[in-house]
Amino acid sequence: MLTFTVGSGPALQVAESADFDTGQAVYRVTGIGTFTFGWDQDHSPEADQPPAEERLQVTYGVGQFGPHMAEAPVVYGVTLSGAESFTRTALTAGTLRLRPYRLFISAPVRVSKTAARRTTAIVSALAKHWLAAPWTPALRRAHEHHRAPHALSWYSVRIAEHEELMRCLREERAAYVRRADQAVAVLQSGPVRPPEGAPPHPFTLVDTAGR
Repeated sequence: MLTFTVGSGPALQVAESADFDTGQAVYRVTGIGTFTFGWDQDHSPEADQPPAEERLQVTYGVGQFGPHMAEAPVVYGVTLSGAESFTRTALTAGTLRLRPYRLFISAPVRVSKTAARRTTAIVSALAKHWLAAPWTPALRRAHEHHRAPHALSWYSVRIAEHEELMRCLREERAAYVRRADQAVAVLQSGPVRPPEGAPPHPFTLVDTAGR
């Protein structure tokens, strides 16, 4: 059990766990609820991406993502809903400002600023602990492994799109090359001399009329 002091409130008792199947860290805060940390599912960091550019994610609750998460945190009497993404830079610089949602008749609405500030303080403390843990690099690799099938599918679609684009570009290039070759052939054939019986050049008529 971990103990966190966040602001002027009572110390938080926290149990941590790590899911190496999905690459997520789970923090259960006694009397509040569960916060699940990981990397943004839509902005997965590449292997060579600097840590400062990572987009992290906190999910309010645990388990299968949805509007009604199991063990969703309750802050100042408000049950948080959904997930939020943030950068490691904002977290380490102390500029993180979360704006979590709550459900109101099944519709998401922003929580009060007071609840948002308290949520930000709790998430900041837990996230810093998570990122500093010695097992977090392995957890990131687990996240990448879990997301690899999705990434492979996504990149395969992009590759196919670019291959089609390249095919179209090759066809257009071939057409331009043919036209360029035609232009070269025209130039190499030399200027066109007027055949016998052709009318005179218009400038010739002008010069004759002016004399």
